[in-house]
Amino acid sequence: MTMNSNTHPNSPEQLNKLALFTTAAEGLDLVRAPSAPPPLAPHARDDIDESASIHEKSLEKGVEGDRLEEDVAEAIEQFVYPEGGYGWIVVGCCMTFAALTMGWGVAWGVFQAHYAEYTFPEQASKLSIIGGLFALFQNTTSFVAGKIGDKFGFKRVLFVSVFVYWLALFLASWSTKLWQITLTQGVLTGIGVGICQPMFFSLPSQWFYRKRGLASGLAIAGAGFGGAIGTLIIRALLKAIGPHKTLLIYSFINLTLMTVATYLVRTQPKSPEARAKGKGPWFDKRVWKLVPFHFLALCLLLNTFGYCTVLFFLTQYIKQLKGVPSNDILGALPLSLLNFCAGVGRISIGYAADKLGAMNTFVFVCMVSAAAILALWLPATTYNVIVAFGVIYGLIAPTFYTLIPMAAAEVFGPDNLASNIGVVLLFTAPAGLGGGLVGGQILEKTGEWKWLIVYGALLHAVAGVCILITRLMIDKRIWVKV
Repeated sequence: MTMNSNTHPNSPEQLNKLALFTTAAEGLDLVRAPSAPPPLAPHARDDIDESASIHEKSLEKGVEGDRLEEDVAEAIEQFVYPEGGYGWIVVGCCMTFAALTMGWGVAWGVFQAHYAEYTFPEQASKLSIIGGLFALFQNTTSFVAGKIGDKFGFKRVLFVSVFVYWLALFLASWSTKLWQITLTQGVLTGIGVGICQPMFFSLPSQWFYRKRGLASGLAIAGAGFGGAIGTLIIRALLKAIGPHKTLLIYSFINLTLMTVATYLVRTQPKSPEARAKGKGPWFDKRVWKLVPFHFLALCLLLNTFGYCTVLFFLTQYIKQLKGVPSNDILGALPLSLLNFCAGVGRISIGYAADKLGAMNTFVFVCMVSAAAILALWLPATTYNVIVAFGVIYGLIAPTFYTLIPMAAAEVFGPDNLASNIGVVLLFTAPAGLGGGLVGGQILEKTGEWKWLIVYGALLHAVAGVCILITRLMIDKRIWVKV
């Protein structure tokens, strides 16, 4: 985003940009559009002092916007993003983490179906809570893990995640009772995934600036590809050798691949995204007072509920259509296509974010997701239309995860990015546990699918309005890259 040369030097737009260089050494988090330049700590770092002096002198002298922008640009250039090179190896490692961890949320559905049919047929209704607990602990753990990663280093936290995740799957392979499976495949697995999630979400931002959207898209795309491929492999293994050996094999595959990825990961400690090193309070009240943050959080909360409505009920909707193939694999095909297309869509949307701006793209994703539900799912009466909906919705709706790191950087600034990603991911947690419950109640009370479908579309649309408000708070100009 560029600043207009006619903008007043004390305007919120100027101060937004300058705020990136006036963070105190104690790790004071960045605040959008402050009413006055924030004070520096007496023992602030040299590079921050230099940037701050530019800020203070510029404001005292009342220099014009162009001159001020040049000073800020000079300070930014103190760190040169690699924009490639080993950064692509890091992106590949992040994609591996996403495939093996976030992809588990999709793979659990295969285990759930197997347990409901063969292991716990009389307790099938209780199995859905396990997937909800996984999502809940995944995103609540991220809230804490992001701060720990910024404070103590990414590699240490990633190794802890590898061990906890492997332990969860290994113990799950020996579990025979429902409470044991709930504890291992729900709670402990969610914690293991949540520990590493803020790390692989934020790592590409340390290596890329101009190509940040594409790099983040490739990294998070692993979740879609991992979920689609993982479900096929797990389904085949469950039928051939049962859950015990399947989980054992899966646990050691994950342990090997995630350990290799952790060894290969490198950080950029001098990048703006890493240099704050988690300084500051564990719970910074000022972050929660930022109005743009409130609307971003509300957007993520609503949008995730809308997304989960489709994930939880699309396969069930297919069963009540006439002429639907009785084959289980064909019945699950639309959801499998949705997950596979999510991988493709996250890369495309990431590239679009580099060109159009993350916040502009976020608005587009939410609104088009709502339109796809209303245009395709609501009137759908045939299997072919549902397949088309799965493809189109999959290319758009799940891509909002790709935009989370860039949206967090826009609202909070680059410092302590993993911590701030952990904060915003907290608001994606309730949908994992409550999305199915709320949608099920709507379907039960109304007795009609159309109200559930309209509910899902409205959630996306209102989320789009929330992120539009956030975007306008950052920059009120319409035709600019934000």
